[in-house]
Amino acid sequence: MSTTTENKIINLKNSLDYKKESIVTHIISKNKNTSIVGYAFDRGQSILPCTAEVNATIHILEGRAEVMIAGKNYDLDEGEMILMPKNKPHALFAKTKLKLALFKG
Repeated sequence: MSTTTENKIINLKNSLDYKKESIVTHIISKNKNTSIVGYAFDRGQSILPCTAEVNATIHILEGRAEVMIAGKNYDLDEGEMILMPKNKPHALFAKTKLKLALFKG
């Protein structure tokens, strides 16, 4: 699958809407090597521990999150980013309503 929004200006924060007790995804670009995905988490939603075969970076667009990487917890606020190294377990908990961008590859 290959999708892209090439040559299109996007305000990812404004294009994501919250859904009660859910996590909403919006794929911006995806191919076999990289992806950019926006997420909107309702407060209290989480991603369970998992690993990835590529490095991933998350950028908090709105709200606050707790990110766990290889057993260590990090509190992130709006505007902050963190690298999640490949093959290291990571998880995420939305401390507030949360919008973020995930970059893989």
